[in-house]
Amino acid sequence: MKKLLECFMMIIFLLFGYAGYSQSVESPYEVGTWLGFRSGAISYTFDDGSPNQFTKVIPMFNEFNFKLTLFTVTSPSWGWPANWTTLQSVASNGHEIASHTVSHPYLNTLKDSLQTVELKDAQDVINSHISGHQCITVAYPYCLGGNRTICEQYYIAARICSGNIESSTPSDFMYISSIICGTEGPVKTVKNFNDRANTAANSKGWCVYLIHGIDNDGGWSSLPADTLRGSLVYLSTYPDKFWVSSFGNVARYIKERNAVSVSELSNQDSTITVRVTDTLPDSVFNFPLTLRRPLPDEWPSAVVTQAGKPRYTRIVTVDTVQYIQFEAIPDSGDVLITKNNSTGIGKGTGVMVPAPMLWQNYPNPFNPNTTINFDLVKSERVTLKVFDVSGREVRTLLNDHLAVGHHSVLFRADKLASGVYFYMLQVPGFLLQRKMLLLR
Repeated sequence: MKKLLECFMMIIFLLFGYAGYSQSVESPYEVGTWLGFRSGAISYTFDDGSPNQFTKVIPMFNEFNFKLTLFTVTSPSWGWPANWTTLQSVASNGHEIASHTVSHPYLNTLKDSLQTVELKDAQDVINSHISGHQCITVAYPYCLGGNRTICEQYYIAARICSGNIESSTPSDFMYISSIICGTEGPVKTVKNFNDRANTAANSKGWCVYLIHGIDNDGGWSSLPADTLRGSLVYLSTYPDKFWVSSFGNVARYIKERNAVSVSELSNQDSTITVRVTDTLPDSVFNFPLTLRRPLPDEWPSAVVTQAGKPRYTRIVTVDTVQYIQFEAIPDSGDVLITKNNSTGIGKGTGVMVPAPMLWQNYPNPFNPNTTINFDLVKSERVTLKVFDVSGREVRTLLNDHLAVGHHSVLFRADKLASGVYFYMLQVPGFLLQRKMLLLR
């Protein structure tokens, strides 16, 4: 029954969009305009599948841990036919494999039945070849849309190339603007890239780059790989200013942000329970939002879990106020904010409270092994687990009763993809977590 209801909601959403959904956030909570309360969103999108997109661009983005979108033509007779094994590997690293139709036609010249074939069949082919991934966005060939009603049945957002920077909430998700890069567009240099990114950040907007060929590999409007790298170096220098993510994830975030409901269920001395929901179809809209609230008085720090899974948490200071900033996925269970006493200061007592310590892993970043150290002040049962950024448990390293003292655990990540992971130590009365980075 739940599955049928969600399918029905998905059909309604795709047919009518998210009009009528509205944000409802209880004070003192805030929801970030962009992930991490960053100033602007940046998406790099690549069309047609020219060779150097795979040999040069993908390794470059993996190095910076930035996610991109590959708009893919699915016809086997296309000039660069899709290599589904390679695309599966790309998707497994968190990049988006999206639709560029079946045969790259001028959609506006086709009758409705043929437009349906181009849009629906491309999506179906991608979904059938790429596991653990959904095709939810499309780029119109030649930037010319067709029958929008047909497109809306299958995709949550579609890209054109009108050269503008989008606002934090685009006026039309079926015509998202992008900026052409390379020899045929206005973005040719690192400075051109950086100027557009800063314009987006200054307006809290969304900048979408449209790229084809790389280093004269036969793709249209070729762009030097060194220029692309220079733009990524600049963005990586300001990690709290720019959110670099795929076209589909930014579209997801916007729609979830605008439809989210945040309410506080309970507020105790050492725990706060929060409910984060929306009315969007969970099968598609399952991307984390960033929220924050002031850190309670006399809380040294905090950790956040959702349905028992750790969520990325940090303490930030804004205009002298300290906030707990955390990520949560709507409709994925209640959020528990737990006071973290790892500094050893007890609430209101002024005395040292014995507490376990969880240290930063070393080395960090690492490839493929790293060591996690922790100290116990008494003999007790310990669990040590590793989670990915979505909160999915990837490894249980310990679940045992250990003696007092220092302990070291070797974490082998041989079969895991590059990216950010969290390790969480749980002992009676304490829940400690830290972040680590695996770089292949």
